[in-house]
Amino acid sequence: MKNKFAALHYKKTEKIDVASADDAQSILIKCYDELLKSIKSFQDNIVPNSDNLRKKSNSFSKALTIIYTLQSSIDFEKDLNIAKNLFQIYEFTRMSLINEFKSCHVEKSLLAASALQEIRDTWRQIS
Repeated sequence: MKNKFAALHYKKTEKIDVASADDAQSILIKCYDELLKSIKSFQDNIVPNSDNLRKKSNSFSKALTIIYTLQSSIDFEKDLNIAKNLFQIYEFTRMSLINEFKSCHVEKSLLAASALQEIRDTWRQIS
């Protein structure tokens, strides 16, 4: 019975179409939304205590995962200059979060979040 269910589920996944450009843009915007939400939650819970330690860790982990996803999806062959700039912003964000996780003091991630918000808003305008 379990094998039959798995086979049916597998067949359903085969039917998923390749994402269109509109879908890709909406996925990208969703990634930015989730990243910004995670950064905000991380910043709000920067000073660890018994109530927020899990929130700080989870939002930190989620933000780093999304940053890695965004970095991995950069197409360096289309426009090298834009690709480099995006990578640098993502890397700045990543390093800011790591340093702030250790220091328990929000500083550079505010600048990073502002830059990411601008990028997200630009994607929203062109979609």
